[in-house]
Amino acid sequence: ARCQYPARICRKCCKMSDSSFNAPKKLIKHLSPIRISKTSASRGLVPPVLQEVGKLAAGVAAVATGSATGNPRNKHALQPGHSLMDWIRLGSSGKDLTGFGARAGQLSVTPHQLAQHNQLDDAWLAIRGKVYNVTHYLPFHPGGAEELQRGIGKDATTLFDEVHAWVNYESLLQKCYLGRLVSVDPEVDTHQLLFGSQESPNKKKNIPSKVILPNKVTPINIEETTQELNPCPKFDWVQKTDYITLIFYTGPLSNAKIEIQSSNSTNDLNVCLTYDGQVFANEIRFTKEIKWPGQIKLNYETGKVEMQLKKLQSGIWDTYGTLRQTTEVASIKVTDKRCRYRIVNKIEVNYNTSFLELERCDDTKLTVPIGRHVRVFLTVQDQDISRSYTPIPNNVLVKFNSQSLSVDKLCLMVKSYSNGILSNYICGRKKGDVLEISDSLGSFSLKSLDNRETFLLLAAGTGITPILKVLLFLLERRIRRCKNVTLLFFNKTEKDILLKDQLETLHNEDSRFRVEHILSQADSNWTGHKGKISNNLLRDSIDKHLLNTVYKESDIFACICGPTQFSHLAQSLLTSTGFNREQMHVFLG
Repeated sequence: ARCQYPARICRKCCKMSDSSFNAPKKLIKHLSPIRISKTSASRGLVPPVLQEVGKLAAGVAAVATGSATGNPRNKHALQPGHSLMDWIRLGSSGKDLTGFGARAGQLSVTPHQLAQHNQLDDAWLAIRGKVYNVTHYLPFHPGGAEELQRGIGKDATTLFDEVHAWVNYESLLQKCYLGRLVSVDPEVDTHQLLFGSQESPNKKKNIPSKVILPNKVTPINIEETTQELNPCPKFDWVQKTDYITLIFYTGPLSNAKIEIQSSNSTNDLNVCLTYDGQVFANEIRFTKEIKWPGQIKLNYETGKVEMQLKKLQSGIWDTYGTLRQTTEVASIKVTDKRCRYRIVNKIEVNYNTSFLELERCDDTKLTVPIGRHVRVFLTVQDQDISRSYTPIPNNVLVKFNSQSLSVDKLCLMVKSYSNGILSNYICGRKKGDVLEISDSLGSFSLKSLDNRETFLLLAAGTGITPILKVLLFLLERRIRRCKNVTLLFFNKTEKDILLKDQLETLHNEDSRFRVEHILSQADSNWTGHKGKISNNLLRDSIDKHLLNTVYKESDIFACICGPTQFSHLAQSLLTSTGFNREQMHVFLG
């Protein structure tokens, strides 16, 4: 194919020497240096197409003469309409280039299954553990379909690295991505997995256990259930030399509860995700050994869950291993479930309130969803005493922001009451002591905040605890950015105000957040608001909240927490000002 650039500009195609190369200065500043190959010139200049295509064309533009490998013997003239830009347009057209529709990207493919797709009209290949359907890409390949055919039906990583390792294949083939290349667990009954269970069709309890495998011929026969169940979350993994990261996509604002257990084996991990009324069990068997525990990262807005685990031995894995997934309806009878937690840190917040950081005695990693609470139990003379507490961010006493937040820390802020048997018992515990705590409880849904941008938070005393995580979430939203948040914090005296300095600091750092302290028993030195919650106080606060904004009262969403009498009164007063039930959530334990 003839080079599109004049001979005096393109020294790569026209074999001009460095001394005779005199490209205009205006053009040179747009050209990028790139290593062509060991045998050709050590450095060349790539035409301006690189500036347009970016990473996608990093390798392709370097072989504009038609060679996919950099070897001039492999030059191939592409048919009209099959240039790199034509390929990009095809990928952006909405056409399904995978053949699997919505399931694309979710498949796990074994080497045996990959080998079955080795024809020009059915061409799959794998590069670094990722499997692509390159059938549609064959006529666009600069080296010709025959050259690419050398890698189809197998793991083509080595071949790819030999000829053009610089090409950004992930961007080039992103619309062809099928899923991961996996090995098969020898204990798995593959016939049952591929062709369905032979059990009675009357069984209607759970979706059967499965390993994620591509269903080339016959999809898995999922039996009917008494309730229509959502599919298991999408799964992915990435790795570095020392770490492997597992990724589950639970969906936007799913507010999932995460429970991760490691068995006695360093190769097995159980990940339990609970959201949208279902429990999703994920059993992972790694190819090689990992170290436990790991670290959990959770993006509440997108629902992306990441688990980073350290490899026992450094190196690059060919595959993570195998994954079995099952799902069932979440049981509502979780109040009887109790787990033992060990106190690993204790800090006195003020004269009558303690901050406790706890971890599971069985080393299980667990996250409590935003707005949910737990119950702490104490047995006295064969009688159970329990009280509800809402977990708070672990960093609330240090740097109150999402960057330093660890979602797998269970932290409680407990106020000791003079006549409170359980609260006095908890606050009297020391580091190393054990408490019995329930599973997470509550009905708060992040989806109720989805279409809202302005918020009013009402808290009294330790009712600030569920508000803290909600506040962090609101200020960190990116997709639908929160515009302003007002917190009305009710207490008796100034010394009763919990986290006063931290809230003031957050107010100073983020202009969208405003906090007002209201004291019912303020001394003469207090210059802030005085009194109790009232219609006039709420009216004034709402007017101030909406001042200089485009919002109306009906746009506000309110969250309320405090003693039962306070919560009911606040809800009643907001209703009288014009709020409807869809604009409020009351945290009740």
